[in-house]
Amino acid sequence: MGKESNAVSSGESNLEFAVAKVLREMPDIAHKLQATTKQRDVNLASVEKSLDNKKAEFRLKVHNEMSHLKHDNAYLEKVAVEETERYIDALRIAKEIYGVSISQEEVNQYIATNVADIVLPEKERYAKALGISLYELDYSFDRDFYVMDTLWDKLMPVLLDRYPQEVGEDNNLYLDRIKNQFYSHSLTK
Repeated sequence: MGKESNAVSSGESNLEFAVAKVLREMPDIAHKLQATTKQRDVNLASVEKSLDNKKAEFRLKVHNEMSHLKHDNAYLEKVAVEETERYIDALRIAKEIYGVSISQEEVNQYIATNVADIVLPEKERYAKALGISLYELDYSFDRDFYVMDTLWDKLMPVLLDRYPQEVGEDNNLYLDRIKNQFYSHSLTK
């Protein structure tokens, strides 16, 4: 039992240490967190505005710190920008090619139905380390995750209908084929 409780304490302090360290390195995220606490109701003009490469970079750096991978900051920044651009591309492809778009209200509904009621100790520690409430974590800070989940929930039936599974096609290969077909569209920005 003693080793188990030490492992939990180590995990807790590791998360808090990693978040605190990255917050010091990225003071702009601390500013965004303060703005998050003032913005209780998210009604942005466009869902794309929910996507933020600095938050993606912050999460990558926290993960990097906790896993001791030690990727350099330039690499993590590049990956964060690419991830955010891929999210934005997905929103644009969905709308322009497949006629599927999502609203902030749909994202709020997705969070209310699938996320907000799930309260795990690690989620609580993460929100506490960030200095925000669970509501702010779900509805604002981690909103970009749920934007994409909402999009895929709405988009998948359209993609499954447009690109039917071939006879004998493995389910995983089929989903990969749909994903590749989706991202094969290039849009002029």
